[in-house]
Amino acid sequence: MEKKQPIRKNIRLPDYDYSEPGFYFVTICTAVRNRNVLCSVHTVGDAALGVPQIRLTHAGTAVEKHIRNIDPVYSGTARVDAYAIMPDHVHLLIELCPQEDGSPRAATPTDIPRIVNTLKSLSSKSAGRQLWQRGYFDHIIRNDADLAETRQYIRNNPLNWISNKE
Repeated sequence: MEKKQPIRKNIRLPDYDYSEPGFYFVTICTAVRNRNVLCSVHTVGDAALGVPQIRLTHAGTAVEKHIRNIDPVYSGTARVDAYAIMPDHVHLLIELCPQEDGSPRAATPTDIPRIVNTLKSLSSKSAGRQLWQRGYFDHIIRNDADLAETRQYIRNNPLNWISNKE
């Protein structure tokens, strides 16, 4: 008997243009969950101070390399504002920059799905294996308070990981 694939719901906002300038909070999960696929997170020094140290795996190093390449590849059209590589997922805060003439650069079309799919494809190839689950989660940043909260969440994610594992 053939196993039926689950019907996947599209979680993108209908009728939203994901090439609109602004900030986008993106979470990409690894195919294998609850394992140190991309890194391990440890507390350094006094546990009460909770200083996290992240040790990237080979796959994590490949992911970081491709995250750092987003800014130069999409020069002037997109940039990574903040990111966190966690054991089984990655958080990215990506800004799609407004263009001076109002139009996207044709040589490198820029929208969130294209950036995420390119990152997933290149990092899996560099790691030598399929790293990612299908799809990703996104949140469109709506205002300055949302932006500040998201930056803080990304910064605190390694410490929260340690707290949740204890």
